[in-house]
Amino acid sequence: MVWGVMAVLVLFISVRVAPDKYRVTTTSLPLFIAGIVVLTIPLLYASPAGLLRADWRVAGLVAGAVFYSTWLQVRLSRLQRQGVLFIVLLAVSGQAVLALVQLFAPAWAWVPMKAGSRVYGIFQQPNVLASFMATGLALALMLFLLPGFALVRARYEHCRQAYLGVLLLVLPMLLVWIQSRVGWLGGGLVALLFLWRFNARFPARCKQATVLLGAGVLIGLIGMLAAGPEDGLRYLNHEASNHARWTMLHDTLRMIAEKPWLGWGYGSFEYNFLHFRINLQPPTVVSEIANHPHNEILLWWVEGGLVALLGIGLIMLGCVRLVLRVWRWDAGAFEAGRRGAGEASGLCLVLLPMALHTQLEYPFYLSALHFMVFLMVLAMLERQVSGVMASRPLPAFWGWVLRGGLPPVSVAILLLMVSSLQGGLILTRAERAGLVDMRDVQAMPTLARWVHWERVRFDEQVNALLTYNRTRDEHLLERYVHWAQDYLTRRIDANVYASLIMILHHQRQEVSAEHYRQDARLFFPADTRFQAVIIPPQISAREAL
Repeated sequence: MVWGVMAVLVLFISVRVAPDKYRVTTTSLPLFIAGIVVLTIPLLYASPAGLLRADWRVAGLVAGAVFYSTWLQVRLSRLQRQGVLFIVLLAVSGQAVLALVQLFAPAWAWVPMKAGSRVYGIFQQPNVLASFMATGLALALMLFLLPGFALVRARYEHCRQAYLGVLLLVLPMLLVWIQSRVGWLGGGLVALLFLWRFNARFPARCKQATVLLGAGVLIGLIGMLAAGPEDGLRYLNHEASNHARWTMLHDTLRMIAEKPWLGWGYGSFEYNFLHFRINLQPPTVVSEIANHPHNEILLWWVEGGLVALLGIGLIMLGCVRLVLRVWRWDAGAFEAGRRGAGEASGLCLVLLPMALHTQLEYPFYLSALHFMVFLMVLAMLERQVSGVMASRPLPAFWGWVLRGGLPPVSVAILLLMVSSLQGGLILTRAERAGLVDMRDVQAMPTLARWVHWERVRFDEQVNALLTYNRTRDEHLLERYVHWAQDYLTRRIDANVYASLIMILHHQRQEVSAEHYRQDARLFFPADTRFQAVIIPPQISAREAL
């Protein structure tokens, strides 16, 4: 849905911009584009097994660059910029309300909580919710502290300040209760940096913000300390997670050192990382099946080698150049007494929680909303500080190419996303029904089936195992073995391993079965299915899934 919204925005902007009005900023955009071009190069030598995942990732990166470049063409007034930011803030407020309902009235939550899990809003992951809350906190601080955003009418301004004041109280409280380290770090950093940056210029507002922030943190701590053992507010111990992250960082750097030039191949981290670990002497004890090293720079580096690192370096150089320009721009704005002074610094700090999160996890893969908000704020920032001197018109030829190419491409992406949503809903219904009836899946439109190809194949193979329990058709097992052996060259899945091992034993392929069992025992040391050879008479639906 979010990608569909991005496609609609690109379509709306591209049909309104005349071919001779397209402009390119020279601050950071050329470096961003150059970095993305370099990041596509490792696709040429990626392994076929990883291309499926890598192609989508690079396609998302390119699509994000198109959205970013298109948003740069939008000239927003101060009130329009504030309106866009308030829309984002309303989205944050909606997630805050949902999180509070999940915490204190889970039966009323329109997004139900998973049993035994922490609060996560709509994001299915507490850390992603926390970075979104920290981004909202930064936005609320910027709109609260900077007088340039004040409304002319006193009554509306009082309402605006009251709304922002409530957010400055509630969001720190929620960040404490979500108990996400990246949320704590992002929220704490933006609060300290905002107060440090603007305390000398707006001391009264900074004191008010400090009181509200301090009260929110205090209420959160009291609630956490007073919570019972069954409450969702109780303090969580992060020592095991800290150790897992440290060992992951250590092993990823060892992989980079082993293949520094070309890397291990795009899209292959999950398979290569886990096999690298179990082949160490002694093997690393596997505590999680990781498909990302919890650091975006390391992901591109370990998979794409120095070529990908060069691409990431160009993007980071563009970010550094933008930050330096923001600093100079705001210094000049304050010196000239402009009304919008401080806005560029504020937008820069708004980006901090999400940027920080990418170095500790992978939020943009889990939440397209994070990606869209990040790109919009970044484009607004670059557009604002570029000015006349750092903005150039595109040659007429390229203006006509964009005018003619962007609308049909946007429509194609919109149709792709609609089809993807439709296919996802069909697959979800079939999976919730136990994958017994696959008629709707088999009737899926070709486009939706292509988008969800791996998931469709997975569900079809699970259905084949359930069908075998009824028909005893040996051809179903043979097809499953071929599929599973191919699937396990890309993914690490305990249930696929278990089903494959049982089938191989059934087919008297003892050597192959033992090979897979030994690997699975190291991947899943706590799973009793791989500690000894046990062949149940049937493959149940739960085991297959």
